[in-house]
Amino acid sequence: MSHEHFDNVSIYPESSTGSFANLTSNQLPPAERDPNPPNAFVYHARKVYHPLGFKKGYNFTLFVIFAGIMFLFCLIRLPYLNVTGSASWSFFSNILPSDRYWYSNFTIYRVGITMHLAAIIPAGALMVFQFIPMIRYKLLIVHRVNGYIIITLVTIANIGAIMISRRAFGGGVEVQAAVATMAIMITTSIALAYYNIKKIQIEQHRKWMLRAMFYLGIIITMRVILFFSARAVNKSGEYWTAVDCQELQFAYQNITVFQQRYPSCLGSDGKSVSGFVAVHGIADGLVEQVSVGWKLSFGMAAWLSIILHVAGVEIYLALTPRETERLRQVSYQRQLERGYANAGRGGLTADKLGDAIKWTPNQG
Repeated sequence: MSHEHFDNVSIYPESSTGSFANLTSNQLPPAERDPNPPNAFVYHARKVYHPLGFKKGYNFTLFVIFAGIMFLFCLIRLPYLNVTGSASWSFFSNILPSDRYWYSNFTIYRVGITMHLAAIIPAGALMVFQFIPMIRYKLLIVHRVNGYIIITLVTIANIGAIMISRRAFGGGVEVQAAVATMAIMITTSIALAYYNIKKIQIEQHRKWMLRAMFYLGIIITMRVILFFSARAVNKSGEYWTAVDCQELQFAYQNITVFQQRYPSCLGSDGKSVSGFVAVHGIADGLVEQVSVGWKLSFGMAAWLSIILHVAGVEIYLALTPRETERLRQVSYQRQLERGYANAGRGGLTADKLGDAIKWTPNQG
C-alpha cells in the first residue's frame, strides 16, 4: 500500500547494479564476473523469477508456497460467492445444518456471512499481487489502488465475521474470541502498514503487510487442523455437545422422525419447544452426530492456527534483518528528500517509541 509521495518511484527499490545490469556473466568485464557462477537449475530459475522482480531465490520460493496456497484457496472458494444457492458447490451446500439454520432464518446472520464471503475471498486473492516486486517497481499505481481495495474489503469481511461469530460452528465463547482476535490482528496490521507508508517508513510497512498476509492465511491452516481434528473427535466416541432443538428440527424434513429421535425437544403437548439436547459425536452417525466433531474442534483449530501464524511470521522477520536494514536506509533517504526533521524515524520505529538504540544511517 503506497501513497502520493511515491508516484513513479519504487517503494522497495533494489540497490543498483550499475551499467552492467543487463549483461550476462560472460559479457561482463573479468573484474565484474561472478567467481561462483550459478548452476544450470539456478540459471534457468532466475529467468523465471527475475522478470517478476525477485532478486533472491528463497524469496521467490516462499512466495510461490505461501502466496500460491492463498491464491489457490481463494480460487477454490469462489463458488462460495453463491451463498444461498442449492448447487452442490454453493456455500449453503457445504456447511453444517446448524449453521444453515441460522443463516437461513435470521437476516443479521445471512447478511453477515454474505458480507464476509463477498469481501474476504477477493481480498485474499488481491493481497497476493501486493507482494510481486515488479508491480511495486513498475506499476505503482496498481499497487496503490489494489491496496486501498484490500483495505476496504478486509474491513467489510471483518465486520461480517464478527456478526456471525455467535453462531458459526456452535458459536461458543472460544469461537467468538478467536474471530475477534483475528479481526483485531488483521485490522491493526493493515492500519499500521498504511500509516507507516504514509510516513515513508518502508521497512515497517513491509513488516506489517507481511503480518497481515500471514494472519489472513490463518483460516487455511485452521481448515487443515479442523479436518483432522473433527474426525479424531468423532472417531473416539467420547465427546458430546449440547445442540439447540430448533437447529435439529431444521435438519429434519420428516417431523415425525425428529420427534421420535429427540423426545426431550417436545413439550407436554407434543409440540417442539426451545431448549437443548445432548448429542453424541460419532464418525459414522447421523448428520448432527458427525457435526459434533466440527463444532468442538473449531475453536481449538482457530487458536492453534493463530499461534502458528504469529510465530511463523515473527521468525521470518527475525531471519531477514538485512532486508529490514536496507529498507530502513531507503526510508531515510526518502524522508530526507522530503525534509523530515528526524529522517529515518518518520513512522513507528522502535527507537522512536521504545528504548531501542537510536538508528544511524549508513553513510558509506
